[in-house]
Amino acid sequence: MRNPFVLVLFLIATTSSVGFAQIYDLGGMYTYHYRDGRYSDWGDFSLHGSRIAIDELNESGVLGGARIRMTNENTIDYHCWPENAALMAETLMKKGILVLTGAGCSGPAVDIARVAEKYKIPVISNGSNASMLSSAEEFPYFVRVVSPSEQYEGYLINVAAHFGVEEIAYFYTTDAWGLGARDVIHEYTQQRDINIAQEYSYPRDTPYDEIKSYMNKVKQAGIRHIVNTSPTPDTVMIFRALHELEMNEPGYSFYAAEMISADEAPEVVAGSLGYFAPMVELVPSPKLSQFRDALEKRLGKPVDPSSKAFFYGALSYDHMLAVGYAIRDIQDAGESVTSQNMMTYLRRMDFDGTTGHVSLVRGTNDRANMPIQIVNSHGYKDNGTTVDFVSVGRVDPATGELILNEDSIVWPGNVTTPPKQ
Repeated sequence: MRNPFVLVLFLIATTSSVGFAQIYDLGGMYTYHYRDGRYSDWGDFSLHGSRIAIDELNESGVLGGARIRMTNENTIDYHCWPENAALMAETLMKKGILVLTGAGCSGPAVDIARVAEKYKIPVISNGSNASMLSSAEEFPYFVRVVSPSEQYEGYLINVAAHFGVEEIAYFYTTDAWGLGARDVIHEYTQQRDINIAQEYSYPRDTPYDEIKSYMNKVKQAGIRHIVNTSPTPDTVMIFRALHELEMNEPGYSFYAAEMISADEAPEVVAGSLGYFAPMVELVPSPKLSQFRDALEKRLGKPVDPSSKAFFYGALSYDHMLAVGYAIRDIQDAGESVTSQNMMTYLRRMDFDGTTGHVSLVRGTNDRANMPIQIVNSHGYKDNGTTVDFVSVGRVDPATGELILNEDSIVWPGNVTTPPKQ
């Protein structure tokens, strides 16, 4: 007669391998709130986009008998803030996650990527575009589904040059992203023979009165064209200062690396009227429409497809698809699904997502040929509560040529005529 204990062990082992799907746990670092407690719509939509992709991957059979999951316990609201970001990432990686997702802010992403190298666990980002993160040698366990800073901030200077701007004031933060953006702005202004007449740098979350004092110096100096490369909370303070100093008037032009969120305060929206920002261009497609429908169903309300939140939701959906397809490809190759193998296959990503074709520039951590558009703030939509961003130009992903629709542009002071030089 067989040993009952041995029989039980055999049945358990058989049930575990046949009756239950292999589950791969992911970690997530997203920003649902800023450090001061304010709601972050783009970070919240990013998390929703990831969860939509996880559900679809699991239900589609793409992963065979396997499944992926990202539990609440393995998802952290890190406030888009560098402090303790490395420790948070390490906490998740010690749990044995396969991949860390999210990490959409460049400053913290640098620290997170260094922890990733220590644990040999990949980090895939849906938004961190700092130039320094491009290097696959320096950050071997990091990839992203966005292009680097040069293809964002640089185009702001190209827009200014298109309209004959010869002199600017420049504001930037001293985090990793801000410092990388500074190098880009300096390079492009030199190429375009634009003089940076005044330049102000400061840490993230610098008090508003200090930023306002800098802006007042710009006003007193008569500089009428302002470029800002700082994270969204600091960008908000720039626009608030422009409003309070009554600088949003004809003759000025404003350029910022970040889109403001839909629900910013009225004085911020008023100060931002007419500014330009770069963003991924979402080309209409069945996949994009399906994602929008799924997001609206998940939220239980309509979404604005021209909002920053929607753009980041789509990017996040795509970065989770990259994870799922990497698992599929490893399985198809007959290899073990390990974090180190995931890193190898994530670098081979090549698929059509909601934001267009997603692949990497060989030898880098950067997305190749990402379609980029230039959006222009038109103030409030007719509902009087959400910001109206209108696409006024695009960058040809193959040639880098900037194409503008000048008839669609609104300038500070709510005028349609460009400032005279």
